[in-house]
Order: sequence, then structure tokens, then C-alpha cells
Amino acid sequence: MNFIIIYTTCSSEDEAKQISKTLLDHDLIACSNILPTTLSMFKWDNNISTQNECTIFLKTIEENYDAVSVVIKENHTYERPCIISIPIKNIDKDFGEWIYKTTKNR
Repeated sequence: MNFIIIYTTCSSEDEAKQISKTLLDHDLIACSNILPTTLSMFKWDNNISTQNECTIFLKTIEENYDAVSVVIKENHTYERPCIISIPIKNIDKDFGEWIYKTTKNR
């Protein structure tokens, strides 16, 4: 079983909570960690922008990546949200079993 963390950013804490709740309701993730304040700098339309965002770390299994990505895009205010999968190399056995059981109930 391959476990991953999906990293994304949102325009607000409310948006992050809504995306997380939808993913939890559909058993696509086991856990969401929301960091309410992230200062992001990025290039958009050939300009450098600075913006406060909200970061989410989503814990799930690799096979759920595509479905999680779809839900994020459907519930996101950004035209092109950042959606990145980070593989988990090592994981506590009990924690991994919890993620697996939680996300395989679909």
C-alpha cells in the first residue's frame, strides 16, 4: 500500500475546511491538517504576487489521488490550484492501517 500526503493551498480557511469536509465525507482522505496562514509569493500573468493563503496537508492512499484532485478542483476558487502528491516513505504501522481502513470504506 502506498501512502501519500497531498499538499494544496486555498484562498481562505473556510474554503480549506469545506474541501477537507467534502473529502472526509467521501472517505477519500483520513485526515486533513489546515495551516491557516501561509504567505505565498508566485508569478501570475507575468507579475509577481504576494498573497496570504491557507495550506492543507491531506493524508490518503495513492490510488485516491485522482479523485481527491477532482474534488479539490470542483470546490476551489483558484483557476489552477496547486495539487501536489508527496509519497510517504516510512509510516507507523498502526497509523498506516488507520489511513487504509478509513479511506477504503467507499
